[in-house]
Amino acid sequence: MKKITLFAIMLLAGFSSIKAQTMFTSYSFNVEPKDEQTVLQLYKNYFEKHPNKGVTVYLYENNFKGEDVATHEVVFTGSPALMGAGYDSKSSDSWSLFQSELSKYCKGVSGAEGKRISGYGDTSSAIYPVQDVLFATIKDEDLYKAKFDAFWSKNTPANTRISFGSVGTRVKDGTTHYIVVSYKDFTTKFTNNNAQIKGYTELLNSIKDIRTFTTSKTRVLLGKW
Repeated sequence: MKKITLFAIMLLAGFSSIKAQTMFTSYSFNVEPKDEQTVLQLYKNYFEKHPNKGVTVYLYENNFKGEDVATHEVVFTGSPALMGAGYDSKSSDSWSLFQSELSKYCKGVSGAEGKRISGYGDTSSAIYPVQDVLFATIKDEDLYKAKFDAFWSKNTPANTRISFGSVGTRVKDGTTHYIVVSYKDFTTKFTNNNAQIKGYTELLNSIKDIRTFTTSKTRVLLGKW
């Protein structure tokens, strides 16, 4: 994983200082429609043959693309120790070839790293492939976490997961945190109505002075390894 910086526009450092159980690194990139299946197959071929112990790889396609939203995103998650070991490891010939092939079809856009702070909903191994990713500037992490935990620990809708975490490198637009809402399918996404959840309005009013949304996107899982 050492040379994954093909897609990154920043350096990743300080893994030992991150105390969260789960951290992530993500890389956004653009792919022409005619090359999408080729890129998916490259990821599938590589990671099925070369899994990273304790690190999970997710490849997403952004569903509603725009000027500030790349077509695809790859996300690596795992413990700080195992993620650090992956980045510190010597690049193999197979990894270098994989990166070389990807560079023919992918144009890097941005990168980020961060850690997961809280999460609620179904804890099974079921895959929830549809996600809304909301980026925000949060002034008081501890206060926001307390309110997030108090509400969503009791009110997460069926077939839905919600998580909250920090973002360490999205400094350009002031983003400090993310909220990811994962759905079993698009039917769940389109029919869920937070406004109907008792206490939701009160939650929004209680955090309006400490949270400001910066950007958002909807993405669909293409592969998990």
